[in-house]
Amino acid sequence: MNQTTIDQLLTVLPRNKTIESAVSGLFFYCADKPSKAVSYIQEPSICIVLQGEREIYLGADCQRFDNSNLMFCPVNIPLSMHIKHASIKNPVIVLSMKLDLAMIRDVLAQIPTTHPVAGRHLGIKWHLDDTIMDAFDRLIRLLDYPNDIDFLSSLIQQEIYYRLLLAEQGNKLKQLVVSGSHTYRIAQATDWIKAHLDEPIMVESLASRCGMSVSGFHQHFKEITQLSPLQYQKSLRLMEARRLIKMHGAQISQIAMQVGYESPSQFSREYKRFFGLSPSNEL
Repeated sequence: MNQTTIDQLLTVLPRNKTIESAVSGLFFYCADKPSKAVSYIQEPSICIVLQGEREIYLGADCQRFDNSNLMFCPVNIPLSMHIKHASIKNPVIVLSMKLDLAMIRDVLAQIPTTHPVAGRHLGIKWHLDDTIMDAFDRLIRLLDYPNDIDFLSSLIQQEIYYRLLLAEQGNKLKQLVVSGSHTYRIAQATDWIKAHLDEPIMVESLASRCGMSVSGFHQHFKEITQLSPLQYQKSLRLMEARRLIKMHGAQISQIAMQVGYESPSQFSREYKRFFGLSPSNEL
């Protein structure tokens, strides 16, 4: 990333909060101090650490991200972010761009042939080459020209998807929009789980809904989310409960039922195990 672009961002970004930019779907987070691990649900996105470093936890897995790689989240993924080193002089800057599935399909339709690396799963951490970073640099610099954003932002985003589709990791992005692919089906499953948080998961039924065998569903679900379906649902439930507690401060037992827990005591135990403090301490 061009240092001039970084310097310009530092003059306008608020510290220690996430903001959406004038480019729709493009978000920034700038941290000028270390932070404990923060749990949240990452929407389907491309995320890049423009400056500094952060650690991402998915289940028991921990990966470090800097400006040499990007994070690809094809589905809603519950994760935790930990920033160990950040200061006023050297803040950490993170960019995220929501995936536009319709745009990806349009770009894919205009590419005659892609040459993915067959049989290799690259997970959420992908190599970030200069052509992709250059396109993001131009997208960021477009923020200095607000009158041009409506016309040019979509063109630059199309270039980003074009380069991602043709890159080593391109097959994973392609599968996200190809009906019937494993990634497409798992994305349908995660959407269903998120929309029915208060309902119990019947894995056999969910696998059938996706047109997959139970064993195949388990395998591909964990490959994409790093969690089993039950672990995934529990993470989403607890993160949604925390959001509701912080927003509304309603009775904890009511929130527990709202996200699918029949037992408030079980909810409190799992909440404390997940976040390190009891739900009553959030109020």
